[in-house]
Amino acid sequence: MSSFVQAQYPLVFLSSIHKRRYRQPNNLQTFIVPGDMILVITAGNGIIRIGKEVFTLQLNHSFYLRESSEIEVILESSYVDYYIMVLNRVTAAKRNGKWAYSVTHSDKSELLPPGKLPLTNIKQAVERVKQLYVDSRNHAKHAAGLQLQFQSLLQFILQDIPEQGIVETASKGIDQSIGYMYKHYHEKIKLDVLADIAGLTETSYSRSFKKAKGVSPVEYLNQIRIDSSKQLLQQQDCSVKEVADSVGFGNEFYFSKMFKRSIGMSPSFYMRRQQLKIGAASCFHYHNNLRSLGVKEYAAINCHRNLPYYTDEYNRMLSNQLNELRNARPDIILADYRHTLLYEQLKQIAPTILLDYTMDWRKNHMRIAELVGREKEAQQHFSQLEQKVNYARKMLALKLGDETLSVIRLYDHQLRVQGLTDHPLNDLLFSELGLKPSSIVPLHERLKDFAIDKMPPFETDHIFLHKHLQLAGPEESFSRLQQSQSWQGMKAIRNNRFYLISNWIGLSWSPEGQNQIIDELLERTKSL
Repeated sequence: MSSFVQAQYPLVFLSSIHKRRYRQPNNLQTFIVPGDMILVITAGNGIIRIGKEVFTLQLNHSFYLRESSEIEVILESSYVDYYIMVLNRVTAAKRNGKWAYSVTHSDKSELLPPGKLPLTNIKQAVERVKQLYVDSRNHAKHAAGLQLQFQSLLQFILQDIPEQGIVETASKGIDQSIGYMYKHYHEKIKLDVLADIAGLTETSYSRSFKKAKGVSPVEYLNQIRIDSSKQLLQQQDCSVKEVADSVGFGNEFYFSKMFKRSIGMSPSFYMRRQQLKIGAASCFHYHNNLRSLGVKEYAAINCHRNLPYYTDEYNRMLSNQLNELRNARPDIILADYRHTLLYEQLKQIAPTILLDYTMDWRKNHMRIAELVGREKEAQQHFSQLEQKVNYARKMLALKLGDETLSVIRLYDHQLRVQGLTDHPLNDLLFSELGLKPSSIVPLHERLKDFAIDKMPPFETDHIFLHKHLQLAGPEESFSRLQQSQSWQGMKAIRNNRFYLISNWIGLSWSPEGQNQIIDELLERTKSL
């Protein structure tokens, strides 16, 4: 007797969940999806083509990718962070009163629409994904518990997707036009062609494009061409004119102008960037970035010394620093935004590149690496540091468990407590290493200042303190701090869990510095 199938039900189970970082900026990469998966973007931006559809990669965007489908990815940022949930699709069917299960690859068993997931409560869904990853890594739940947690997430996603989906025509058309730019940037591209691809008039397309991307279509296309020219400029047998022609710039001088505006140096300088003598004017320790990359800094100055501008003391310091830089005779100077007021003076010494302000130290390090021709070294540093962070996280979890810590910087008459967010040091300690903040650590701020004599009582198991010796008075302030009753009564002080540290704030901006911070942490907690 043949079996009578009463009903069939598509099911989706979680096979594994991973956290990844993809670094291939400005290179169009094609992949075949190895299995069904949900992709969740948590940092960075770019463009992704899934089949014939083109979408924007942005913070909190989520995608359902089918096994064996072809995707193309181009990054607009230096990297993209994302979570991958690898899925198993199963069909449950009832035959002759008994349930049977089989792995299926049929499109009929889809629970999720392929492509971008049009979620309305995006942030809540992403937080659930992050928690699922944390629980899987910490073995907080057994396999069955993780599957239940995933099924709850899946149900939330299914309920959050509108029945017919949401497609923003203008946004979708702009993404399609960007995909065309990347494939045809070396050709002459007219605005009316791009507008036609987007299904808009030229005026509406230009207005919608700038609203979506912050620049005009022409500026965006020029940036694609400039990014593509970088690889060609590294080839010794190419002239600047040949490169300009190859990437779609009809005029060599216009190309050079656009290149310098975007990169900070001329194409001819870029071609010999590995041989340039580098000077640094930064309070973010750019010399550590250069040293990490194996590049000698010929002079490293910091003209932002917490001194009032235009005083005699500041002017003397500034004159000495600029003379030191001038005597080093650098080919280029790397400067941070805090030296913007000195740009004209620095430019008289050597061509000066002002780096954009960002709290993303990896983006900053990769930008410096590009300017000195050490991109591969930077990628290696990121990978090595990730391995060290994973090792240190496990060791510190064994040593500290749920014990809390505070990182404090001592100034003249003032204490500065590092917060939980918005700084490379905060991210390293509390996010990447998973350390537990004490009650005084601000949860949603970079830092918080307290007068020494008005420091509130707080409990912490460990205190890591740096005395800012560039300012007058920290030794006197430290003595006053030690004599205060609130300090003497703290658990960390009573249990001898107080440690003097080097300048972790400055060190946190480079791979070399982050390695030193981790080494100090492991050394300080070795005897616990």
